[in-house]
Amino acid sequence: MALPVLKVPSKRQAERFTTGLGFAQLALAAFELARPGALARSVGLEQNHTFLKGFGAREMATGAGLFGWRRGRGRSLWIWARVAGDIADLWALAPALRRDNPKRDAAIAAVAIVGAVTLIDILCARALDDR
Repeated sequence: MALPVLKVPSKRQAERFTTGLGFAQLALAAFELARPGALARSVGLEQNHTFLKGFGAREMATGAGLFGWRRGRGRSLWIWARVAGDIADLWALAPALRRDNPKRDAAIAAVAIVGAVTLIDILCARALDDR
């Protein structure tokens, strides 16, 4: 069985994707800032969840950065910042994957979603990079 081939989108497609990602990112940022405990508990992270407010601030900054830059130039920088944030999100979700977590399924789904978004971010950043 052949593996699927992932193509880097065109610049125009990447710009459309990043606009949608920016809106989703701002919504997530608002939730992280307003209800970090609820978000942490939803995936079984019962420990200190105040770091999610910092993540919310990061999401807000990079989301706003996506909208603050005109087409093309500079936009890939904000997408690469999203990739770095995605990696931090995956690192923060790792403890929720422990076998004794009763909400492990939700944590696995969250990791899968963040992983998929990371892949989209990388492809869009590559498309928007000035070559």
